[in-house]
Order: sequence, then C-alpha cells, then structure tokens
Amino acid sequence: MNKSEAEEYITLDLIVSSITTTIVNLIVFSLLPVIWWFIRHRKEERFFKWIGLYKPQLQSKWYVLLVFAVFYYFFYNFDFTQLVNPKTLEYIENSSAVSANAFVGIGIAAILPALVENFIANGAAEEILYRGFLCKRFCKKIGIVKGIIVQAVLFGLMHNILYVIAGLDVGLWYHTLTFLFTGMGALLLGWLNEKIFNGSIIPSIILHGAGNFIVSMLVAFA
Repeated sequence: MNKSEAEEYITLDLIVSSITTTIVNLIVFSLLPVIWWFIRHRKEERFFKWIGLYKPQLQSKWYVLLVFAVFYYFFYNFDFTQLVNPKTLEYIENSSAVSANAFVGIGIAAILPALVENFIANGAAEEILYRGFLCKRFCKKIGIVKGIIVQAVLFGLMHNILYVIAGLDVGLWYHTLTFLFTGMGALLLGWLNEKIFNGSIIPSIILHGAGNFIVSMLVAFA
C-alpha cells in the first residue's frame, strides 16, 4: 500500500468511525428525552419544539449578546492545561481513549470526520440531552437560573464519569479542572439559550460543535 492509498484508507476509516459514533451518541443521548416526551408530552407539542430544536430569536439587548460573546471568547481561549502536571498531560495526549487524539497530525483528512463527530455526535447529541431536555425540565421545576446551574453540574460530572469509564488514571486535580471547565461551558451555553435567545438549543449546538471542531483542527494540523 502506497502513501496515497494509506491516506485514503485512514480518511475512510475515520469517516466510518465518526458516522458510527454519531449514530450511537444520538441514540444514547436522545433515548431518555424521546421516552419522556412520548409518555408525558406527545399530545401537547411536537418533539422538536419541546426539546428546543427551533429557530433561535434574540430576546435580550444586542449588547448583552456582545458581552456574552467577549466573555465566552476569553473563557474558551483560556488554556487550563497550563495548570496540569506535564506527565498527566502527556498521558492524556497519548491515550487512545481521548477521541480528539484520532485526528493527531493527519491534516486535511480530519476535516470531514471531525465536522460530523463534533457538530452532531458531540454537539447536537449532548445538547439535546443537557440543554434541551435536562435544562428545560429543571428550569421549569426550580427556576431558570437554578435549572441552568444544575444541568451544568451534571454536564461537568458526565465528563468525569466518562474518564473513569475509559479507565484514564488522571488524578483528582485533573478531574477537578475538567469538572470546572466543562461545567462552566455548560453554564454559559445554558444561559445563552434560555436567557439570551428564546430557548432554542441551536445556538449552543453551534458553539459546542465549533469549539470541539477547533480543538480537533489544532490537533490535526499540529
């Protein structure tokens, strides 16, 4: 197998893998919301509207969105890995259990599978469960601010649990940083949907997917 054939094989393998991951994630993350809606709310409104998959409309002042954009930019560009022990960071960067590592150094071949995986498998699927289902249910029960906070805590804990399930021995400090960083991201995305836009989860899907995609591209072209 020559170099060109090898690259085509890698690209095809990544595309198939990303599509498989997307299907699995959509099923796993949408299962509970679909069942809940079917049992309790299917006669009230359509699933997509109930979950927040509808056209976003700005409901706050434009400068509020601007302030959010500036804050989110600085939050996202903060490199929390500088707080991580170099040995732990090296361990993470070389682990096959970390999905982004599949794109290391492969350049343009990573673009299509990364788009599929980051915007749908991660972005859409996770937003459906956390900002679409959990956040809206909690906001309705305990209020918008408290609901946004609770879903953010659960989102942060999910990443800790995934590391444990994957068998990654990263230590308490890395788990703490992961919880704080992903939890804060979930807090901002929930706030964006519920307080700045009209409850649509499309803004958070776009931001979530774009953030993950940028990381994948940095890894791919490093």
